[in-house]
Amino acid sequence: MFEPLKPFNRVFVTGPQRSGTRICARMIAHDTGHIFVDERDFHTDSLYHLSGLMARNLDENLVVHCPALCRWVHMLGAHDSVAVVLMRRETEDIIASQERIKWIWESVELMRYEVAEGNIAELKYWYWDKWQKDKIVNPFEIEYESLAYHPLWVEERKDWGAHQMEVMG
Repeated sequence: MFEPLKPFNRVFVTGPQRSGTRICARMIAHDTGHIFVDERDFHTDSLYHLSGLMARNLDENLVVHCPALCRWVHMLGAHDSVAVVLMRRETEDIIASQERIKWIWESVELMRYEVAEGNIAELKYWYWDKWQKDKIVNPFEIEYESLAYHPLWVEERKDWGAHQMEVMG
């Protein structure tokens, strides 16, 4: 499904939290043979730690899960060898997922865009569409629903938490 992303040595997967960024990044890594890098591997929202990780892995092909860095992916995607993937999911579904896991970081995310209130998913999509996408050399968009056709998709998960990666057993 994601073989067209194989030529890129860096693939950044971003978008609103709860839009499917983590599972999509894992799927891309699976299909391309790239190394999956979870946001927790570089302190979630630290450009400093991400740049260090990338510098230590210059010879490796990476898929980087980075929804908290969505505000800055246009800077990361300014090279021919880099792809930036934005996850698209219905805003109502994102909100329902945030509520289900009691996600509390919306105000922090909004501050990255220098606003005090609003819906972060809508804001991220607006920013991408109106300003950011045109500054990225290789932008891609993936619809959340399309992930259901990938072999790694799991319909039922246990512990509907923030990382939802474990299969029910």
